[in-house]
Amino acid sequence: MNHLLRSRVVALALSCLFVANVAAAQRRDFIPPVPAPDAPVVLYTGEVQRIRVVPVVGDLSHPWGMAFRQNGDILITERDKGTLRVVRNGQLLERDIPGVPVVAAESDRAGLMDVAVHPTDDRIVYLTYSKPIVVDGEAGVTVALARGRLDSGNLTEVRDIFVAQGLDTGIAASRLIWGPDGKLFMTVGGSYVFAATGSYAQDPGTHFGKLMRLNDDGTAPSDNPFLGDASYLPEIYSMGHRNQLGLAWHPETGDLWATENGPQGGDEANIIKPGANYGWPLASYSREYSGVRVTETPWRPEFEDADVLWWPSIGPSGLTFYTGPHFPAWQGNLIVGSMMEGRMPRTGHIERIVFNRRGEEIRRESLLTELKQRIRDVRQGPDGYLYVLTDEDDGVLLRIEPATAIPDPPGSAIFIDRLTDARVPPVPENEWTAEQRALVEKYAPAGNAGNALRTLIRVPALADRFMPLLTYVSNDSTLSARHRAILILRTAWLAQNGYLWSAHADRSDHGLSATEIRQLAEGAGDGFTTFEQVLIDLADEMFRNAAVTDRTWTELSRMYDLPNLADAVVTVSETTSSSILFNTLGIQPEAGVTELIPSADVAYRLDVPSIEPPLTTPRVDPVDGDGIRVGRTLRRHPLMADQWYANPSYVQSPERSGMTPHDRELLILRTGWNAQSVYEWAKHVGSVGRARDHGLEPEWIAQGNDARGWNAAERLLIDAADQMYSDTIISDETWTALSETYDSRQMMSIAAIVSRYRKVSMTLNTLGVQPLPDDERFPELQGY
Repeated sequence: MNHLLRSRVVALALSCLFVANVAAAQRRDFIPPVPAPDAPVVLYTGEVQRIRVVPVVGDLSHPWGMAFRQNGDILITERDKGTLRVVRNGQLLERDIPGVPVVAAESDRAGLMDVAVHPTDDRIVYLTYSKPIVVDGEAGVTVALARGRLDSGNLTEVRDIFVAQGLDTGIAASRLIWGPDGKLFMTVGGSYVFAATGSYAQDPGTHFGKLMRLNDDGTAPSDNPFLGDASYLPEIYSMGHRNQLGLAWHPETGDLWATENGPQGGDEANIIKPGANYGWPLASYSREYSGVRVTETPWRPEFEDADVLWWPSIGPSGLTFYTGPHFPAWQGNLIVGSMMEGRMPRTGHIERIVFNRRGEEIRRESLLTELKQRIRDVRQGPDGYLYVLTDEDDGVLLRIEPATAIPDPPGSAIFIDRLTDARVPPVPENEWTAEQRALVEKYAPAGNAGNALRTLIRVPALADRFMPLLTYVSNDSTLSARHRAILILRTAWLAQNGYLWSAHADRSDHGLSATEIRQLAEGAGDGFTTFEQVLIDLADEMFRNAAVTDRTWTELSRMYDLPNLADAVVTVSETTSSSILFNTLGIQPEAGVTELIPSADVAYRLDVPSIEPPLTTPRVDPVDGDGIRVGRTLRRHPLMADQWYANPSYVQSPERSGMTPHDRELLILRTGWNAQSVYEWAKHVGSVGRARDHGLEPEWIAQGNDARGWNAAERLLIDAADQMYSDTIISDETWTALSETYDSRQMMSIAAIVSRYRKVSMTLNTLGVQPLPDDERFPELQGY
């Protein structure tokens, strides 16, 4: 390209950009931005009925690309600012990553674009960006690929490993994807007829309008399709492209798919073949922005035809094929981002395209149209959910997940860091009141009050209600010390509670060896008898499903009498209850314990049979007499029941707990729903809790945060119940938000209510306590 032509291109580009920016500014004046959601939104869809769109983080400035690291971090590029951001544990780190190359971001399309991490070392980061250059004294822009290494939060050793030949007008997009062969594919767009660069796509001497295939050092692989032809740049893999904004591999065929923007209509999704030409601008279904056809020839036999077409244009962006477990009806569907439809602002969305077994399109669905956001990228995350970036001044990372009324079951994933400091610290001995000292003498007569007791006595009525049953299952039940320890240690491991694990692993009375203790974390071991493995199955099934299979119950019944059976069940339910309470309060292991929970070096595994339908007949019949069935069932084992009901009720007393009946019953019913305890639900909707008398609608409680009638405080309580159920702990974010409304006693009460009714629900389900014929059952939810 000579100096005169370069100058004309630059001048024309600046003119086009000026007009485009003015038009964009005018458009924004007439059509104000629509804020992205700042709370989960539930939307109806065609084949999975309802999805939940969850804002993960906001305050992103025109995010363009994202990459997932093995440690859970998500790297996100901000196009206009030229910054690389980090999302860690659901939070956007305030500090961006230093070391990113200087980008040209004068136009509203140029800047920092995609990000990818090396497939075998995710500390190595690749970035595509608009690179400012000078050609014959004239300022210009091209597209470059930079590589750097993450080191202590900084990007180091940064250098350009590939710089596109040719002069851009500041509007070329560039997307990255790794191939299964370890090669890096990189799009370079910028072949625009309106900007006088349309010929780039057919020019083998420029990288613009092409798809490149590169080694991880930016060089051309020796098997690239044009390598033997000196008239072609060696990095070119395919050509005849206008502007490709998305790349994805088909999970079954192994084909590489790419989205390509037409100006007006004629957007494409193509299967990329090595050495192929896709025809732009000589063959296209598009019209220019003025309405004139790009060409009178939409198709020519020497060019590859599109596999998917859009008319009108949707501005396709990132794409992925869905392969995750959360949307079975979407398996193999192509998910494509849309920036706008028909050149109309605020029409961005996601398209889901379904193919038949021959790979032919059979139907499409538009999703997220209600949000009116410009979608820049869509990826499937390692967790199987879909992640979406909105290309706005205040861009958002969204996660798409099923709108399920019941959260993920416990043990599905343990990814939340356990607290290493107490949220509620133990009361120092020199601050004990007479009431607190009396409780310590009652429950720790040897003077060895641990962190749990010294924490709970902050609310004496809570400690006095809580400690009797925990003491019973730990020391006094009818089970042998070894069987007791197997159940407690396995359950504490499942709940990832370091306090109970250490307290019981350190004991010498159970006779478990160090190897057997570790094997309890692993879930099996050669040293356990067949029946002891059944005990482990009992803990696993109750923790995951809040119930046990008929098979496990039958095997237990072969060795255990009724008091043993009841004690085994209550040991697991009480240990689960205590674990999630202690996790949430941040109760730490005692100083000097030698057996810390081996979370760092034992993989978390929980594999149990699918939950069986609720029992319709009791496994343990209630005793005759007056009173509700749960009490009469527990009275079949009077020694245990005396500890279950010891001392005045805490949860049911607003004076002791500080909780209103409304908040209490919301927590109880949501916990009963999560554990699918029919009896618990029936009694607290009805005669015991009288939910409707306290302004609660049971169907909303079943729907959880999806229900539209909740206020912010009620949603936080639902979050607390769901998190203690699924994650065995209330998250820092939820705890902090609740603390703005509730005092310290009430915060302990929130955790205590959920933990107690998790125990109640597990016990009721396993023993088969039945509701009365006229009791209200679970609502039948529509759309779940």
